[in-house]
Amino acid sequence: QQYRLYTHSSQPIAMELPHYETIVQPITATSPDSDYQQAVNILRDNHVVAFPTETVYGLGANALSADAVTKIFTTKNRPMDNPLIVHVSDYEMLQKLVDNISEEATALMDKFWPGPLTILFPKSEQIPDEVVCGLSTVAIRMPQHPIAKQLIHLTQLPLAAPSANLSGRPSPTTANHVYQDLKGRCKYIIDGGSCDVGVESTVIDLNRRLILRPGGITIEQIRTVIPDIEFYTNSSKENLEERPPTPGLKYTHYSPKAQVVLAHLGDNFEERIFECIDSNIENKKIGLIHNYDFDIPDKYLLSENFVLHPLGVDRPDLVARGLFNAFRELDDQGINLIIFEGIDTKLEGAAVMNRVKKASTATI
Repeated sequence: QQYRLYTHSSQPIAMELPHYETIVQPITATSPDSDYQQAVNILRDNHVVAFPTETVYGLGANALSADAVTKIFTTKNRPMDNPLIVHVSDYEMLQKLVDNISEEATALMDKFWPGPLTILFPKSEQIPDEVVCGLSTVAIRMPQHPIAKQLIHLTQLPLAAPSANLSGRPSPTTANHVYQDLKGRCKYIIDGGSCDVGVESTVIDLNRRLILRPGGITIEQIRTVIPDIEFYTNSSKENLEERPPTPGLKYTHYSPKAQVVLAHLGDNFEERIFECIDSNIENKKIGLIHNYDFDIPDKYLLSENFVLHPLGVDRPDLVARGLFNAFRELDDQGINLIIFEGIDTKLEGAAVMNRVKKASTATI
């Protein structure tokens, strides 16, 4: 089996990828430390381990080892100019990884850590260039999930960890999702059940006064601490896509095998959705991710070429929690075309719409 290793300036290079007998180990918040020992040993040997967080499952490796970090990129087939987020279990671990911690960063950590908020810091010399892709800042968060925190604590190493999926695929929110993507590529998966948040962490750049990636902590929450924070967009003062300081900016992400069509809110919302179904249902199997309470005609519900997948009416948190699982379930059902009913960008809706826009190939 071969993978392609992407570098900053060269074409992909074909290299051999080892094949592993993947172990899936169930662990709960009350499991004894001894249940973690095999995962701890693998991480200390500079190999990768998949583990649950409150956002999505992460593919972790020793953030202080360039060799270990490179294995994250190769296991995921991830472009090597896409930086990683480092996960810590305590503030002592954080202080060794950064050059300084501003008062604003401290205020954010006091309110939202542990939790799904990633902050950009000036990095210390302990962080290898492979983690940050040669940049001077490092993205760090302290996960809230008890298994993630305990794994990092027992390993006594900060863990660089992107989502534990093949690059470009929907992020995994269960251990089974990880296994589907990384069976044979990853030695060890900790099964800690389903993730509560369902989308990745929010990433904030305090120097630029920007949220670079919306996520599990909303802009409304962050503005209680940093009132002038804004979302990064392509029209922001600085274009960050070419050399992104954080994941989620440059590459196609979150895509199921099926084509995703985004139905934007606005006039004739239901009519546009029904027209799209009518024009495709004869030759495609359609999945509708349903986020509202309007009625779906019986002619669709009775069709073998139609699957309805409700997520949550007026509950952007439930839509966020179920989004990636919906993508994967509809793929498993042989869906060719997924129509997503767009939601308002308030609260968790900003993170949901960010992910769907990146996954979609058309809008209606």
